[in-house]
Amino acid sequence: MSVRARLLLVVIWLASLVGVGVWAQTPPQLRVISGGDLGFRVEGQARDGTPTGKLVVRINGQWVEAGFAVGIAKAGTK
Repeated sequence: MSVRARLLLVVIWLASLVGVGVWAQTPPQLRVISGGDLGFRVEGQARDGTPTGKLVVRINGQWVEAGFAVGIAKAGTK
């Protein structure tokens, strides 16, 4: 194999490594099932096929995971 052919193979190999690296860093597009500004971000499926994910809200056009305030209150108090 000539030096030129080996150099070409090395260049093609390096280009493929760069291509795979760029492809691997691209974040997957997550699907959001939404209604207005409230949605459910599907992140996977359970063994029985049920979608799993997180509750999200739209703030300034971006989907953000919702947080919940948990507390205990006496009945009849405001």
